[in-house]
Amino acid sequence: MEVNRRLRSQALQKLASLSATSTKASKKPDLTRLYHACLSAKSRPSARSLSQSPITLSELDVLFALCKAAPLLNDLDNADRLLRQLSPYLLEAHAQAIHPSPFLHLIEPSPREALSCNLTSALLAIGIRHPHLHDLVFVCTIGYLRNCLSTVNTASGRPPRSEGSSSDNGIEENLEIAAVSVSLLGFLEAASLYTNFYSVSERYDLVELLRQILDENLMVSVEGVFSSIRTSESTSRILMEWKSNTKRYAASGRPLGAMLLQRGFMRLLVSCSSLQVSPAERLQKTDIFDILTAEKNITPHEQQNTTTPLLELLSDVAAESMRLLEDGSDYLQLGSAWQQRLAFAVKAHTLQTFLNCMVVDEEIADADILLSWLEDSMADPIQMADDTLACVVLKSMAVVAKFSPAMASNLSRSLPRFVVQGGVKGETVFVAARSLTLVLRMLPQDAMITGLYSLGNVLSARGGTDRAIGVSDVPNGTAVSSKTTAQYTQHSTGSAISLDLSGEEETSAAYGNIVRTIVSIANICQDDKITALAQSMLVQKLGRVSLAIDLHLITETARLATVGGFVEFKSLLKLYAKLGHDAIIRGNQILLDTVRNARLSIAKALDHDSPLYQIYFVHLLETIVSKGDIHESDNTHQADVDLAAREIIELLPPLTTLATARTGKEGISDNESVTRLHREAWFNVVVHGINPTSPYGQQCANELRILAMQSRPLIAEDRADQFESEIELNTVLRRGMNAPHTAEQKKRLILLLPKCESDIRGLSYPKVIFLSAAYLVETLRAGAGDCSHVLTYFLDPSLNGSAMENCMGAIADEVMTVYLRRNMTAPHQDNSAPLVATQLASMFTGCCHRIPRVQQVAASCADRTISQMPSSLCQKSSLFALLELLSIMWTSCLEAELDEYELKANYVSVRGRVSVELSDDYDLRRSTLNNLYRRAKKWVTAVINIAPLDVKGLLQTYLSEYDDEGAYGHVSLGRSFALDMGSVIPSSDQKLAVIDRHGESNINTASDFIAQYTTRQEYRYADALPDYDQEWAIFLHLKEKADQPANGTTPEIEDDEAILAHLERRTLDSRFVSIGELRDILRRAAALLCRTNKDQCAIVQYLVAIPFAMFTRQSIKLGISLWLGVINENPCMEPRLLATIAEEWEKTVRNHVGAFSSKLRHLDPFYIKEEFAPSEKTTLMKKQQAAHNLIAPHLRILQFLFSHFNAGRLGSPNSQRIFHKLMVATMEGLKNSAGHPLAREFHFQVILFGLNILRHGTSVDQAARWRLKDTILSAALSWFSHPPRWSYGGNRLQIKAEVRLMADVEVALRLVSPLFAKSMGTLQSLATKQDLLLVLLEDEHMRLVVWLYPLDHEKRPLFSSGHSGKIPSDGMLSSMLRTAWTENASLTVQLTARFASSKFASDVRSLVLRSPFRAIAEPDALHILIGSSLPADISIHLKCLLYWAPVNPITAVTYFLPEYRNDPFIIQYAMRALESHSVDVTFFYVPQIVQTLRYDVLGYVQRYIIETAKFSQLFAHQIIWNMTANAYKDEDSSIEDSLKPTLDVVKNRMTASFSGTDQSFYEREFSFFNEITDISGKLRPFIKKSKPEKKQKIEEELRKIKVEVGVYLPSNPDGTVIGIDRKSGKPLQSHAKAPYMATFRIKKNRGGMEGTDDMLEKTNQDEETGRNGPVTQEETYEVWQSAIFKVGDDCRQDMLALQMIAAFRGIFNNVGLDVYVYPYRVTATAPGCGVIDVLPNSISRDMLGREAVNGLYDYFVSKYGAENSIRFQEARNNFVKSMAAYSMISYLLQFKDRHNGNIMVDDAGHILHIDFGFCFDIAPGGVRFERAPFKLTSEMVAVMGGSTSSQSYKWFEELCIKAFLASRQHTEKLCHIIVLMLGSGLPCFKPETIAHLRQRFVLEKSEREAAEFMRDLIKKSYGSYSTKGYDQFQLLTNGIPY
Repeated sequence: MEVNRRLRSQALQKLASLSATSTKASKKPDLTRLYHACLSAKSRPSARSLSQSPITLSELDVLFALCKAAPLLNDLDNADRLLRQLSPYLLEAHAQAIHPSPFLHLIEPSPREALSCNLTSALLAIGIRHPHLHDLVFVCTIGYLRNCLSTVNTASGRPPRSEGSSSDNGIEENLEIAAVSVSLLGFLEAASLYTNFYSVSERYDLVELLRQILDENLMVSVEGVFSSIRTSESTSRILMEWKSNTKRYAASGRPLGAMLLQRGFMRLLVSCSSLQVSPAERLQKTDIFDILTAEKNITPHEQQNTTTPLLELLSDVAAESMRLLEDGSDYLQLGSAWQQRLAFAVKAHTLQTFLNCMVVDEEIADADILLSWLEDSMADPIQMADDTLACVVLKSMAVVAKFSPAMASNLSRSLPRFVVQGGVKGETVFVAARSLTLVLRMLPQDAMITGLYSLGNVLSARGGTDRAIGVSDVPNGTAVSSKTTAQYTQHSTGSAISLDLSGEEETSAAYGNIVRTIVSIANICQDDKITALAQSMLVQKLGRVSLAIDLHLITETARLATVGGFVEFKSLLKLYAKLGHDAIIRGNQILLDTVRNARLSIAKALDHDSPLYQIYFVHLLETIVSKGDIHESDNTHQADVDLAAREIIELLPPLTTLATARTGKEGISDNESVTRLHREAWFNVVVHGINPTSPYGQQCANELRILAMQSRPLIAEDRADQFESEIELNTVLRRGMNAPHTAEQKKRLILLLPKCESDIRGLSYPKVIFLSAAYLVETLRAGAGDCSHVLTYFLDPSLNGSAMENCMGAIADEVMTVYLRRNMTAPHQDNSAPLVATQLASMFTGCCHRIPRVQQVAASCADRTISQMPSSLCQKSSLFALLELLSIMWTSCLEAELDEYELKANYVSVRGRVSVELSDDYDLRRSTLNNLYRRAKKWVTAVINIAPLDVKGLLQTYLSEYDDEGAYGHVSLGRSFALDMGSVIPSSDQKLAVIDRHGESNINTASDFIAQYTTRQEYRYADALPDYDQEWAIFLHLKEKADQPANGTTPEIEDDEAILAHLERRTLDSRFVSIGELRDILRRAAALLCRTNKDQCAIVQYLVAIPFAMFTRQSIKLGISLWLGVINENPCMEPRLLATIAEEWEKTVRNHVGAFSSKLRHLDPFYIKEEFAPSEKTTLMKKQQAAHNLIAPHLRILQFLFSHFNAGRLGSPNSQRIFHKLMVATMEGLKNSAGHPLAREFHFQVILFGLNILRHGTSVDQAARWRLKDTILSAALSWFSHPPRWSYGGNRLQIKAEVRLMADVEVALRLVSPLFAKSMGTLQSLATKQDLLLVLLEDEHMRLVVWLYPLDHEKRPLFSSGHSGKIPSDGMLSSMLRTAWTENASLTVQLTARFASSKFASDVRSLVLRSPFRAIAEPDALHILIGSSLPADISIHLKCLLYWAPVNPITAVTYFLPEYRNDPFIIQYAMRALESHSVDVTFFYVPQIVQTLRYDVLGYVQRYIIETAKFSQLFAHQIIWNMTANAYKDEDSSIEDSLKPTLDVVKNRMTASFSGTDQSFYEREFSFFNEITDISGKLRPFIKKSKPEKKQKIEEELRKIKVEVGVYLPSNPDGTVIGIDRKSGKPLQSHAKAPYMATFRIKKNRGGMEGTDDMLEKTNQDEETGRNGPVTQEETYEVWQSAIFKVGDDCRQDMLALQMIAAFRGIFNNVGLDVYVYPYRVTATAPGCGVIDVLPNSISRDMLGREAVNGLYDYFVSKYGAENSIRFQEARNNFVKSMAAYSMISYLLQFKDRHNGNIMVDDAGHILHIDFGFCFDIAPGGVRFERAPFKLTSEMVAVMGGSTSSQSYKWFEELCIKAFLASRQHTEKLCHIIVLMLGSGLPCFKPETIAHLRQRFVLEKSEREAAEFMRDLIKKSYGSYSTKGYDQFQLLTNGIPY
C-alpha cells in the first residue's frame, strides 16, 4: 500500500508538471481537473473556515502536485488561477486540520511542515516568475505570518488551567503553539530558498514580523509544549500523533523545540544578508564564502540607502542571537548532544549573517566584534569539533582578513596553531588550510613560504613505537631539483608554532593535520614554486619521524603530485618506485599498501587530457618493461624473478585505472611509441610467469582482464605494410632466453595448445613468448566479451605458411572457445545480443580482408559463432553489416569497370558501420565476393530456419531504409540478397517445406514477403505534408488567411495546387529544394491523381513540370516513379500525363537544357589553355561527373518513353502521334548537339527510339514517316560531323553499353531499311543516306571495341559485330561522298579523319574547292583545302578566309611560314584566328610565335605581339625573355642570329608602348630576376672551391635581394614571389659553369579547372548544393618552389620537349585518360641562361642506387611497405600510369640518354623523366646505343607485378596503347609545334625530323593495327639488350648505377 501511495503521489506530480509545461492548450485541462480535486472553502458551507475541515491525504497529494507544477507555469492566467487556488490553504496552514490516515508518516518530515513549505514555495515561485502577481503573493505570505502571530498571542493570553484539571487537557490546549511552530518551520524553509522574491523593504517587514512572532515568550512556550508532549503518557489520539511526530523529528536529527525554530529563522537571515552581497542567480551556483573570497572588491548588490535599515535589523538580530547563545537563555538548554548541534548551527548562521553585514557596511557590523566571536569559538575545542560551525568560523576568518588586512598577521599565527591541534579532523583541516592560504596571500610574498616552513618544522623526530623509513631509504634529491630547494634554504630553521601534545595517537593526528595542511596550501596556491617547496619539505621528512607519519607523507604527496610540474612529478614517481621496491624486499606490507594507494590516487586524479597523464602512463609501462631484466645464463635465481613479478603486480592497478580513463577510444594510446611499450609490457608479464593459472596472475586477474580489454593487439596494425616481422628483433621477447627458461615457456605453451606441440618445439624463444602473450591477452579479452582482435595477428608476415601460423590459428580457436563459453554459460550484464552482434560484424569484415589468411580465420570464427549462437545474426547490426559488405564487395569488383586503372582501396558503409581495405588484385576481390556470398547464404538460411519472422522483418527494414543513389544502375548485391533470402521457405515451416516442386517452377514466399514489405511502406510514409522550414510555415500561414474558394473546388485540391505552385516558383527561381521535400509534396499530388475521377490538369502540369524544372537525376527518377504510379492506378490520366511530359521534353530541347546544352561542348585540346602542371585525376572526374549530371536526366526520361511506347503500341493513336511529334523535335535538336563523348549513348539511344517508332508507328501517313526517317538519319549522321571521339574517362561499362548500342542501332536500321529504299513519287530514296550511316556505325563500333579491349579484341566475340575492321575501299568511300556532302559539309570533312585514304581526301578537297562557303563553319576543312603549303588552284577562293571559322592557335601561327608565301588573305585569317583566342591559350605558344618573326615580312606578327603585350604583362615578359634567348646562336652571345635585329625592334617597341604602371612592373620584375641570375656570375670565382664555400657565397647574395611587390619567377608566371629561403642556396655540379638552386615562397591563385567549357562549376554546383549558391574557398594558397638557375646551358630544347609533354597532357585530359605526366617549367631567359623548376618530393633513380637500394622494387618495398599493403599498391598504380605516359611520349619524341640520372621517382610512386638534351633525331655521341623504342627494364616490370601476365603490367600495356591512339588524331597539331621551331637552330632537328615524327604515328594503319603496333613496341622495349647496355656504359663512363 505504501508503494501505491508513493506511486500515486509521483504520478500526480508528473501529470501536473506535464500539463504545466504543455504548449498545446492554454486552459490546461489536466490542471483544471486537479483544481477540482481540491475542495475550497466555498465548497464547505458547514465549516467556519477552511482549516476546520480536515484535509484528506488524497487532497494533500493533489496540493503537493499543484505546488510542484507552480514554477513551471509560463502562462499568467494559469498562474493567477493557481495562486487563487492555493492562497486560502496557506493563510490557514498553521491551523489546518488533517484527516487521520495510516499513511501520513509517508509525508516527510511531517504533513503540517510539508504543507506550509510546499504552499509557500509554490506561491513565491509564482511571484518570481510572474511579477504582476507579486503583490498578491506578498499579501498572502504576510497574512499567513499575521495569522500565526494572532494564534500565538491568543494561546499565550489564555488563562492557565486550575490545579485540579487534567495535565493532558492543558497540553491539548497548547497544541496550537506546537502546530504554529511546526508550520513556521516549513515557511522558514521555503522563505530561505526564495528570499529573492522579497524586495529590500519587504524583507525588512518579513524579518521584523518574524522577530515579533519568535520572541522569548513563544520560545519558552514552545519548549514547554514539546517537553510536555515528549513526557506525556496520555492515550489521546491527538497527543499520540504529536508524540509520534516528535520522535520522528528527533530521529532525523531535528528535535522539535525553540532551537530548531531559531535555526530556521537565522537561516532566513543568512539568505537575506547574502542577497545584499550578490544576486540570487549567482548565489544559486556559488557558495557565499567563495564569492566573498574571490571578489577583490565587494559592491553592495542593492542600493545602500535602502538596505541600511535592513542591515541594522539583521545585525541587531544576529547580535541578540549571539548574546542569547553566550549568556544561556532559559530556552537554550545545551545539555544534550542534539541540542548542542542545533545551537552550533544557530551560531554558524549568526556569524555568517553578521559577516555579510560587515562586508556590506562595517559601520553597522564591526569587524572587531566579529573577530572576537570567531576567536572565542576557535578557542573552544567543543565548538570547533562541530564541522559546520568550524567551517564557518575558519572561512569567516579568511573573509575578515581580506576586508580588514590589519588583522591578517594575527590570523596567520592563530590559524596554524589551530591546525596542529590533535582534535581537528576531516573536512575542517582542508577548510583551515584554505583559509590559512587566503590569509597568507594578504601578507607579503615571503609569508607563504614562512608559513609553510613553520608548519614543516613542527614535523620533528619524536620517540615512537613504530619504526620510520630509514633516512637512507629516501633517495637524495628525488623530490625536487637542487635549484628549487636552494631558493628557500634561508627559511629552514626554527618554527613559530609549538606542539604540546601528550600521547602518540594525538601526536600522530596532529602531524597528519600538518601534512594535509601543507598539501592543501600547495594545491590551493596553484604555484609551481610553492608546490615544489611543499613536496621538497615533505619528502625530506620521510624517515625522520615515524612510520605512521611516513605513511601520511606518502599519501598526501600523491594529492600534491597532480598540481606540480613535470620534474617534480617524475621525481615523485621515482620515489614511489624506490619505496615500493624496498617495501617488497623488507616485507613491509603496510608501506607497500600505502604506496599502491598513492599510485592509485594519482591515477584516479588524472584526466586523460592532462599533460601528466602521458608521463605517468609511460612511467608505469617503462617500469614494467624494465623489471627483471633476466640475463642469458643458467644461474638465474628464481627469487629475482619472483621479486620482479611482485613489482609488476604492484604497477598493474594504477595502470588499469589510467587505461580505463581513456573512455570512448579504442586502445590505450594513439601514440605508436606508447603502444609499443604496452606490447612489451605484456611480453614482460609473460616472461615472468604472470598468467591466469599462476598465483601472481590470480592475484591481479581483474587488472589483467581490464588491461586486455583496453589493449591493442600485440602486433602493430600496420604490420601488413611491413616486409619483415619484428618478433625476432624485439629485445624484450629475448629476455631470459636460456635453455631452462625456453623449455619451461614451451612447456607452458604446449599445455595451452596441445595440438600444436610439434610446431611449438621448433619455435624460437621470442616466438614462444610472443604466442604466449597473444594467448594471454586475447583469451582475457575474449573472456571479457571481445574476440575480434585476434584477426589482427594474422597480418604479421612471419605467420605466412609457417608453424607460427598454425599456432596462431590454434590460439584463434581457443579465443573463440573462451568467448562462446562465456556468452553461452555465464550470465553477464554486458552479455547482450547487440554486443555479440557487433563482434560478429567484425568477423564479417575480416571475411573481406585483403589478406586471404585473415579471411579464412574470420570465416571460421563467424561459422562457430553463428552455429552456436545463431541469434547473433538476428540483430540489426550484424545482419546489416553482412548485407552492406556484400554490396561493398560487389561495388569493389565493379570499380574495375566503373573507373578503369584507378585503385580504390577503402570502402565504408555508415549504415552498416563497417569499413574494409581491399587489394588492387581484382581476381582476389572477385574470389572474396564469391566466398562471402556463399557463406552469407548459408548463414542467413540457418538463422531464417530458426527465426524466420524476425530475420525477414529485419530484411524488410533493410530494404525500406536503403538509398541506392550511389549504386550503379540502382543495383546493390546486398539488396538483391536480402530479397532472395526473404523469399526462402524456412525448414522450420512444416507445411510449406514439404510442398512438392512441379517441373522447373520454384515456389517460395516472395509474395508474402513483398506484401509485408508493401504494408510497412504504407505506414512509413504519412500522407500529411511535413513542416520543412520557415518559408513553408509563412506560406501556409498566409494561405490560411485567404478567403475560401467560391467556385466549388474542394479545399484539399486547392491547397495542393497552391503548395505545388509555390514549389514550382522556388525551383524556377533556383532556390534550394531538398529531394526529401520534393518527394513528400509530389507524392501527395500523385496520390490525389490516383484517386480522382476529374481531369486535374493543373495538378498533372505541376507533377510533370516541377521535376523538369529541377532537372536532376533524383528529381527525374522521382517523377518517373510517380508518373508510372498514376498511369497504372488511374489509366484515364495517361493521355494528359503523356502530353505534358512530351511538352516539357520539347521545352528542354528548345531551351538547350541537359543533353542539349551547349555546356557539353567538347573542345579540341589545342583550343584550350595548356598547363605546365602534373596530371590531376580529380579534375577529370569532376568533368566526367558534370557531363553525366547534364545527360542523366534526359537519359532516364528516354528510358521511360521507350518503355511506355513499347507497352502501348496497340493503344491510342493519339499517343503514337505524341511520340511521333516528340521524336521529330528531338531529332532536330540532336542535329545541333555538342557531341560530347559521354553524350554518345544518349544520342544513339534517341536514334534507336526513333527507329523503333518508325518501325511500329502506324498512325501517321507515308509522308510523315518519310520525314521521320529522313530526320532520324540526319540526326544520326550529325554525330559524325564532329571529329572522331574516343570515350571520356575510365567507365568501361559506359563503353560496353555504347558498343552494344551501336550494334542495336545497326540492327534496327537494317530492319527499317526497306522503308523508302526506293523513290515513291515526290518522296526520294533514302538508301544511300542509310548506307552511309551503316558504314559510319561500323567504324564507330570498331573504334569503341579497340578502346575497350586494346589487347585482346579477337577474344571478345561478344562485342564484335562481325565486321572486319578494315578501312572501306576507295570506291565505297567515293560512292558515299556525294551523300555526305549533300547532308553536311562538316560530316564530309570529318570522314577524312576516320578513313585514311589519299584519294578520298583529294575528292573531299575537290568538293570543298568547288563550294568553299559550305565549309566555312568547319575549321578542319581549311587544312584539307590549303594543306601544308599554298596550292596554286586556290587563289580565287582565298577571299572565303575572311569568313572562315578560326583554327586553333598553333595552326594559325603556321600560316606565317614561307610555304604560304605571305598571302594577305591567309595572313589576315591567321591574325584573326590568333586574336579570337584568349591570351591564356596563346601564352603556351610563345616560343613558336617568336620564331615566326623570321618570316614576318608584312609585320603582322609584330603587331600581334605588341598589341597583346599591352593587356598582358606576363605575355610581354615571356616574349622578351624568349626573344633574348634567341638573339644569339651560341651560349656566349658572340654569334648573332639573323633574327636579332627584328627581335630588338620588337622589344624596343614593346617596352616603349608600356604604360607607367606596366613599365614599373617590367623594371621591378627584370631587376629582381637579374639579381637572381647574377649570383651565377658572382659564383664563378668560387668554382674551384669547396661546396660549403660556394653555398655560403650563394646565401650571402640571396640575403642581399629584396623581394619587390608582384615579382615572379619566369618559370612560374602564375604566382608571385613573396619570400626567399635565404639558406636554401645550393651549388650544383659543373666543371666550368656555376649553376645553383634556391627556394622561393610563391603565392598562387586557386585556378579553376582547365578548359573553356563552363559546365563544371555550374552543374556540379546544381547537383551538390541544389542551386543554392557557389561554394566559397580560399582564393590563394602558398607553396615553396625550388628552381635551378643555369648560366652557359641552352635550355630551349628542354623547353620544347616539356612543351610537347604538356601538349600530350592536354590530349590525355581531353579523353579523360588516367595517365600521369609532370611537364615542369623551364624558361630560357637569355642565350645559355634559364631557370628550371625542380620536381618536388622526388629522387633520381641514380641516387637510389647510390643509397644501396638494389632495385626499384626494393625501393618501393622499403618506402611503401610489403606488396600486399595499400600504400605499395597505390604507389604501384601511380608508377604504372606515369610509366605508360612517359613510355609512349619517349617513343614518339625519341627521348634518348635515358640513364638512371635522368629518371626520377616522386613520393607518390610516379616515375618522371628529366633532361631532354637528346631527342628527335640526335643521340649521345651520335651513336644510337638506345635502340629500344623506350626504356622498359626488368626492375620496372618487377614493380608492375613481376611478369607480363600480371594485372598491373596489362594495365601498363593498355594505357600505353590508349595514350598512343588518343595522340594519333592530333598528329598535325603536334607536328606544327615542331615545324615552327625548325628554324631555331636547335641541335635536335634534322631535315627529316618531321617526316620521322609522322611515321612514328603510323597514320596509315587502322586503330586496331595501331594498337597492335604499340603492343609490339612494348614487347621490343622489354626484350631490348641495348637498354641494359647503355646503363652499363653510363656506369662505366659516368659512375651512374643501375
